[in-house]
Amino acid sequence: MRLRWIAAVLLLVPASACASAPPGAESFPTQAPLCGPGSALGKVVITPVTRWRPDQKEPEVREAIAQKAIEAVAPAISCASSVTVLPIAANSTSAVTLAAARKDGAKTVLFIRIDELGPIAVLSFPALWSTWSDVKFTLDAVDVQSSANVRSIPHRRQKGGTFEIRGLGPLQDEMEAALKDVILGVR
Repeated sequence: MRLRWIAAVLLLVPASACASAPPGAESFPTQAPLCGPGSALGKVVITPVTRWRPDQKEPEVREAIAQKAIEAVAPAISCASSVTVLPIAANSTSAVTLAAARKDGAKTVLFIRIDELGPIAVLSFPALWSTWSDVKFTLDAVDVQSSANVRSIPHRRQKGGTFEIRGLGPLQDEMEAALKDVILGVR
């Protein structure tokens, strides 16, 4: 009897290691990148906004990581004539941001609304564990003159897996990869 139990556990652990996404993972339909063929955003202002959950750990650390990632990707936005990145804000009223962008001569404001940026740890019985980098945001491209939302692209990137250790370290690279995917179509 004991041998059957050990054999069952040994078979279940590798089978459960085949999970491709963390529990509760959501995905969004793939959309064309913002800088698709023929796209011209003109002068762009990027406004990063956080929408953390109430129990978010270390929001300042995550904001610093997100700010660095956005600033690293900004010069690569090929469909913009120039890009200005504003500091991350917990709240940003679009009317105030659009008015300031209009005054500065910008054509497009990119609101990057960050919902999640952090590692996820999953522990299960008997000794299975996994960690994931989780990046979730919505990019809204808004025309400054008309205040119309031209594009809204929700995106979630989760990278990691069973018996893999991921902490805060890879988050900037994961955020940069997610932004490049949505803006430039680079996977």
